[in-house]
Amino acid sequence: MNENEQKVGSVADQKSKIRERYKGINPDELDVIPALPQEDIFAVENEQRVAVYARVSTDDPRQTSSYELQKNHYHDVISKSPNWKLVQIYADEGISGTSIKHRAELNRLMEDCRAGMIDRILVKSASRMARNTVDLLTLVRELKSIGVTVQFEKEQFDTDSATGEMMLSMMCAIAQEESLSISKNMKWGIRKKMQAGTYVNCATPFGYRQQNHQLVLERNEAAIVRLVFEKYLSGVGIAEIACYLNENHPKEGGWWYTSAVRFMLHNEAYKGDTLHQKHYTTDTLPFMVYHNEGQFPKYCAYKSHEAIVSDEEFEKVQNLLKTKQMSVPNAAPRVFTKKIYCAECGTVFAQASRANGMVAWGCRKHLNKSSLCPVKSVYETELCRAFLHMYNKLQANRARIFRPMVDSLLQLKSQQEHQNTARESIYAEIQRLAKQNHNLERIHAQGYIEDTQYIERKTLIEQQLVEKRVQLSRTSISKNVGLTLESTRQLEKMMASSPPLIYFDEHTFTEMVKEVLVGTTAIEFELINGMKLSEERMEK
Repeated sequence: MNENEQKVGSVADQKSKIRERYKGINPDELDVIPALPQEDIFAVENEQRVAVYARVSTDDPRQTSSYELQKNHYHDVISKSPNWKLVQIYADEGISGTSIKHRAELNRLMEDCRAGMIDRILVKSASRMARNTVDLLTLVRELKSIGVTVQFEKEQFDTDSATGEMMLSMMCAIAQEESLSISKNMKWGIRKKMQAGTYVNCATPFGYRQQNHQLVLERNEAAIVRLVFEKYLSGVGIAEIACYLNENHPKEGGWWYTSAVRFMLHNEAYKGDTLHQKHYTTDTLPFMVYHNEGQFPKYCAYKSHEAIVSDEEFEKVQNLLKTKQMSVPNAAPRVFTKKIYCAECGTVFAQASRANGMVAWGCRKHLNKSSLCPVKSVYETELCRAFLHMYNKLQANRARIFRPMVDSLLQLKSQQEHQNTARESIYAEIQRLAKQNHNLERIHAQGYIEDTQYIERKTLIEQQLVEKRVQLSRTSISKNVGLTLESTRQLEKMMASSPPLIYFDEHTFTEMVKEVLVGTTAIEFELINGMKLSEERMEK
């Protein structure tokens, strides 16, 4: 026997031994003792708690039928599935699909899912949930991570399938393009109406009302508009006009602010003209509105409605506004704009010029009517002085203030990281107990356990839930510890590398200060890390 024949024989012997080993015994010689069935009274076979999300995009009464049809349809669908239990129908009415921020019912649905109350969500189509690809993918991925599946009826797919993610991305992209297409078509139609002079703005100027898509005079309001123009032409300032209107012609539902009076004086509608497309909306998501500074054409319809003031009066007002604007000193740094608030009423401060040529900042309510707020205006020089004083005191004592603060924040951050792990465990236990409670109620309703046993088990579960929720509340700490630590280190570094300030520095102020609160006796600076430092007002 040669070498090759020996190898073949050896392989054949090995295969024969393996077949013999795994051949097993004769089935007639083997008795099988079946396992006992595993009973779990808390388990309901194939049961799924199902929620429905519906949305109609407008408040038009005609859309109510669409909303009701969606509700009736899903009631029917769920009733035909024996293992499905309807939790609730969540419905947003009159809300656009391009954003999810302001959809209260969708947000409530997500909270209930996070609480372990829902297993499956039914939606008519992907566009009903969101037309923004990023928003929809974010929602669905979060739902998948907590064990909740979503079924989209129109597209005939659900996220429980292996291809769900790929299909979802495709459907989202299509829905987003659909939304953009609708937006572009609407803009095109509006611009065509503007060109034809037939477009009517949704916002009706004070002094007018809309009748048959036309602006008609509202006589009482029109008289106030004429009064505003007359007073301004006679030399009365905008702030004084606002104060006069609040005392003699109070506005329904609000106050006359200087900004409203200034807007009225600039509005060409009061000379009978309509200027369209003063603002424009972007063509891509998320949609943003900007002032039109030549990016798109503007359309002016001359004498489209009855005028309140003459062309001559309007032009005189515009020239006067330009003259006064040019006379205002440019020294006033914009750094204070929308940063100063009233410590008494919370109103933002507005810039105001004094007769002595100095720039002041005052509470809008106080400027309009002194009885509305007691906090008097503060000169800009006083704000700069207070900041310099606060900065230099903090700079001189930075080591004694920032180092202990950083150490405390580091310790708190370490505690947070430890407690986050504990919170996840407690939250998972709460979800398990909630599901167990739900299943217990289910089997009790079906008559599988006695009332006494049901009460005993339910009481125990609810006690455990209370304990776990108390534990969860005790582990709750601030989520902003990391940001506070970072901003405190930033302030410490800034102070260490800079000498005391001699002059007001806009860059330093912007980098350090988040908000300024002006009261009757003090000026309080809230820094970027949350620290609040006060300086006494020199001018009270």
